Amino acid sequence: MGYGEQIDAVVGKLSRFLHLRATQTDTSHELLPYYGLPLDQLMPAPAEVPEVRRHVPRISLSTVTETLSWTSGHVPLATSYRQRHEGEYHKNLTAWARWVHKKGARRRSLLVYVHGWLEPGSWVEEATLLPLFYRELGVDVVHVSLPFHGRRSPRGQLFHGEWFWTADLVRSLEAVRQAIFDVRSLMGWFRKTIGYEEVGITGLSLGGCITMLLGCLAPIPDYIVPMIAHLELPDAVEEAPILWRMKDDLARFGLDEAQRRAVFSRIPLSTAMPLVPKDRQLWVAAREDGYLRAELVEQQWRRWSEPPILWIPGGHMTFPLAMGDIVSAMKRLPLSAGAAKVKV
Repeated sequence: MGYGEQIDAVVGKLSRFLHLRATQTDTSHELLPYYGLPLDQLMPAPAEVPEVRRHVPRISLSTVTETLSWTSGHVPLATSYRQRHEGEYHKNLTAWARWVHKKGARRRSLLVYVHGWLEPGSWVEEATLLPLFYRELGVDVVHVSLPFHGRRSPRGQLFHGEWFWTADLVRSLEAVRQAIFDVRSLMGWFRKTIGYEEVGITGLSLGGCITMLLGCLAPIPDYIVPMIAHLELPDAVEEAPILWRMKDDLARFGLDEAQRRAVFSRIPLSTAMPLVPKDRQLWVAAREDGYLRAELVEQQWRRWSEPPILWIPGGHMTFPLAMGDIVSAMKRLPLSAGAAKVKV
């Protein structure tokens, strides 16, 4: 076992002290509306550009950081879930983002960053990843908050993101659907209202999975950079140590492995195929990933016609050690080619 796998194993065991509370609501019998739908019907495009509120910005010598908020237009597919969505989870009705752009003018290109599971807020990325992308890639950057995270965390969660991905399968699928919808809504606002000519998406772990799905839906982003992610959902639920609670709770609800695999195979996430051309993709994967096995990444990678992929050393939790190599790879490929034309 390499050092990356060892660290992932330790974090996986520690996560058992985080996921102390079992899921009590079994919604596996309410999944019929999600089965067999084409991806573009499961994840419909926003009908209109949202009215985005721009809050008092933070201004530095060369950049402006703005907080954005807008009313999420997401409508749950399962009518049985709508009361919870609009009631106890009402904080998800407002979407939030943090936008870093050039002072006095916008750049030609924007990079949307979708964060990982269990993140409490954007301050870590604002101190590390976002300035790196802004400086090295010559793009403006926006960090989008996922449902059940950050300011969207409802009262009652033990930690940020606790209710995003659990054995309450309807709630979990609606969290993914709303995440996709809200990012697409914001992309439309940035294109049509602000006027960015190029909008790309990147994301880490869960955010990388969201990034991949966004690359399968029209109107497509100009490029995608999924990091440490894959969509082989049936295998991830069975194998990823960090998903132990979800697996155990589903078993407690009476779903054995074959039934769990059947459920996730009937929802068209793992079978999604890209609309973004492969030369406008850059995958980042870890050889020693203890949560998302390299073999499963390769399985989807081959199905997606082998787009450019950067294999980094280490595992899922040690990706920050490779950020220099990741950004260098993004600069080498013609992903954000237009950004190079912008004077920074």
